[in-house]
Amino acid sequence: MAVKHLLRGRWLALTLLAFLHWSVSICAAQTPTPSPRLLLQPTKPIAEAWPFVTVLSEKQSPLTLADAQAAIAEFERPQTSYATLGVRAQPTWLRVPFRVEAADGVGSQQWVMNIDYPPLNSVDAYVTQDGRTLQQAKLGSLRAFASRPLLSRSHAMPLELAPGDYDLMLRVESRGATILPIEFMQPSAFHNASVVEQMLRGMQVGFFLCMLMYSLAQWVGTRETLFLKYALLVTGSFMFSLLLSGVGAQWVWRDTFWFEQHMAGIGALVAVAGTFLFLGDVLRRQRTANSGKPADRFPLVMNSGAALCGALLFIYCFDAFNTKLLTAMIVLLGPLPLLLSLPRFVSKVAKGDAIGRYLLLAFAFYVFTVVVTTQTIRGHLPANVWTLHALTFGEMCHILAFTLVLVSRARELRLAGEYARTEHDVMRSMAYADHLTGLPNRRSLTDTMTLALGGATPQRMLAVYLIDLDEFKRINDTHGHEVGDQLLVEAANRLRAGTRNGDVVARLGGDEFVMLASGLRDPAQAEQIGKQLLELFDTPFKLAGTEMQVGLTIGYALAPAAGHETATVLRMADGAMYQGKQSGKGRLQKA
Repeated sequence: MAVKHLLRGRWLALTLLAFLHWSVSICAAQTPTPSPRLLLQPTKPIAEAWPFVTVLSEKQSPLTLADAQAAIAEFERPQTSYATLGVRAQPTWLRVPFRVEAADGVGSQQWVMNIDYPPLNSVDAYVTQDGRTLQQAKLGSLRAFASRPLLSRSHAMPLELAPGDYDLMLRVESRGATILPIEFMQPSAFHNASVVEQMLRGMQVGFFLCMLMYSLAQWVGTRETLFLKYALLVTGSFMFSLLLSGVGAQWVWRDTFWFEQHMAGIGALVAVAGTFLFLGDVLRRQRTANSGKPADRFPLVMNSGAALCGALLFIYCFDAFNTKLLTAMIVLLGPLPLLLSLPRFVSKVAKGDAIGRYLLLAFAFYVFTVVVTTQTIRGHLPANVWTLHALTFGEMCHILAFTLVLVSRARELRLAGEYARTEHDVMRSMAYADHLTGLPNRRSLTDTMTLALGGATPQRMLAVYLIDLDEFKRINDTHGHEVGDQLLVEAANRLRAGTRNGDVVARLGGDEFVMLASGLRDPAQAEQIGKQLLELFDTPFKLAGTEMQVGLTIGYALAPAAGHETATVLRMADGAMYQGKQSGKGRLQKA
């Protein structure tokens, strides 16, 4: 069975590797050699600019637009993959030559230049013709949101252009990756794409919020700290997603540039810390006090990793080190909790444990998305809809896999709770029930009788019958204790079956029983119930192949006339029963 589950895990890993190879192959496909200028045609609502992009990096001093135009001959085709320049320490100038095609009956045309990568910090955009600047805009996440020409999450600039040849000049500066999916779009196409993108981002935000609320609600209900650790993991991924998608700059921390500069590092460190804590809890080994095994150090190691992330987060918030150094740290720390946990959840997979399969699935998602995203940021993979969204969707799948772990843990907690309640019920039953007959014992009778006496009134009297089996000692001595115990069980069953609904039959010990009959109208009704009890034992018992005639002697007291104290009423009923014994047994005697 272990081999079977291990083979399943290997099959899953091979499938994911094949998918990764296919995805990278598709992403790395070569684009055709472009013509000299990008052609904007009224019949084509979207035109991609990257095939026509040339770049020039600023070496020492900043370049003005005039400087960049004077150095057009130095612009070169980027050596990186499609729509990405990788990570660049210096600002970069881009040039996109384009032509607006004439349309019948139309003079100037409206277009939108759109760069759909929100984390770009600073983008200076110029549209020039014959060296003259016709339109310009200051874009970027570190500039006031209200100053954007279009109040969108991406960096968009509206254009009004007559037919002719133009140059788009961009000066781009970014602390992180310089990813530039530049498109010229007709306004209707731009707005349609914006609506679809906003819906997608709204679904992502809703997903993270639902997972966060789920984990917090589970923690409130169960007080299980694992759910808080999961909430920390989700929160970090959510914060990083808000930055990457541009939703944070658009709606959450608009124009608070400290968050824009630090949120990537904060979100990443919080997510990694949550992963350390979550996996340390899920994969810890249970050890009993007498197992003789050494203490499990794995949770300590994982908690130390989370503490390190917390210390780095605190230092980073005070700008003690730059983003480049933090990125290097996260590259090292990010996969560490999963790598440390890998032997444990592979072992769980081999044992057929569902949690191991879910964690292996989470690991596969993480590796795939990190490889794709890292290679895209470095400029080795093209920036397109798949690679740009790989991290977000990978995080969602990663969190869903962890959610399945939580579901398994919640099921374990529920079963443990049910087992604990069952154990509690069993222990309570053992404490309040007679082990031989299953009737309530003296302790249970005392509690029940105290409540019943409190509600006794002259109009609703309580009768307390103390019942003793006649000839029990003789039968027990003659036929043995086993037959005697069987007689007690049969007597208990007969008393239980012959009483009214709501009446209570208990065993005090030995061959003494007590019955409580509440809600009686008058003493005559109490006497009638007592006589019916005597009649229950007119029929002989068949035990050990022999018929045995056993009678009852019953003494009873009525409350509230006999008082409201349990001990007092029982003592009076016991006295009446003793008097009945002295008078010849087999009778009903009132106190």
